[in-house]
Amino acid sequence: MTGQEFSSSLSNWRSRNKSRLLLVIATLFWMGLYTYPSLFTPYLEEVGATLTQSGLILGGYGFTQMILRLPLGIWSDYLQKKKAFVIAGMTAALISALGLMFTQEIGMIFIFRAMGGVAAAFWVQVSALYMNYKVDDSTSAVGHLGFVNSAGIIVATFIGGQIIARFGYPKGFGLGAVFAAIGLMLCFLLPEDKAEIREDGQAGLSVLEGLKLSLHDKGLIWGSLFAAVSQFLSYSSAQGFVPQYASNLGVSASHISIMVTISTLARLIAIVLVSKILLRFFRPKQILTASMLVNALLLFTIPFSKNYLILLIIMFLLGIVSATQMTYFMDAATSHIPSERRATALGFFQAVYGIGMVVGPAVTGAVADVYSLSQAFIVAAFVGLASVALMIWKLPDRAAIRK
Repeated sequence: MTGQEFSSSLSNWRSRNKSRLLLVIATLFWMGLYTYPSLFTPYLEEVGATLTQSGLILGGYGFTQMILRLPLGIWSDYLQKKKAFVIAGMTAALISALGLMFTQEIGMIFIFRAMGGVAAAFWVQVSALYMNYKVDDSTSAVGHLGFVNSAGIIVATFIGGQIIARFGYPKGFGLGAVFAAIGLMLCFLLPEDKAEIREDGQAGLSVLEGLKLSLHDKGLIWGSLFAAVSQFLSYSSAQGFVPQYASNLGVSASHISIMVTISTLARLIAIVLVSKILLRFFRPKQILTASMLVNALLLFTIPFSKNYLILLIIMFLLGIVSATQMTYFMDAATSHIPSERRATALGFFQAVYGIGMVVGPAVTGAVADVYSLSQAFIVAAFVGLASVALMIWKLPDRAAIRK
């Protein structure tokens, strides 16, 4: 085979398998970021961080996403070159994992964990690129993205947790770097982007145009705001301080990683099965309101849970309600958006829900330092109850989410 024939064959393979390849990359993307978060709060306590500092470090992951996702989404829509952004995101994931592997200084841990948030901000482009590949079936595309997101996190959480329990935290961070490095190499096999040409003949949106359209879309705004509340609750509990609470009860690192893996597995179950079943019997507004109420009630039960089995059940249920909420909120906020500005819409959605990822752990950590972790969970539960009332009032009672 000549060089020209090989190049042509490779190009054809990349074109035929681009969606499958991107799903593999997306899986490795999350695996590179999630080999250690299940045990991150106990690790921060081990290196001398207060609960307030732990909350700020956890919030740093969300803060960089919050400030970067919308401008990155608008920029990529303007340039219409999402592959370069996917490569940049995987590079940031690699830097984050390597940095955490080689430092135990609180300030540097904050910086490298925030770099993980920079990486996660590029999920906008991964999502938008895949949805462009599946432009005729955006709801299915959302499900595929949710599946690989959860699958990557499940595998990384379990393997990373067991590696950390046996060999220490640096090895867990190093494993994340390995996953990110493999994903980075695969990124270069993706075919080059083709610009989406709009009806007016332009190839992309201006920054101001993209922002204006986002701020005037009520479905996008409300879906994003309620997703922020969902993330507030999640990063205050299952993805934040429940592992620390379990550690305080004497649960081993290995069992904590299993607990968090079970929670993530529940998210996958919700995406694959529960959402389809529920939509046969209930309207989206009913599902979302009920799931938020259950979320709040579960947070109320955490301070009264003193053994591992009960915490395991709570974490499983938290995973179910969280995934149900985020899948529906994302589809409600973005499924009606045209492909040429979908990255902008996804950037807006993810930037707004990033507020919950910042404020949730920051508030929970501060309350826990002043009072206790139990009191912090109660505060988060009241936030959930308040959002239920707001959803009843503001969430449109219509089939905004396509079946």
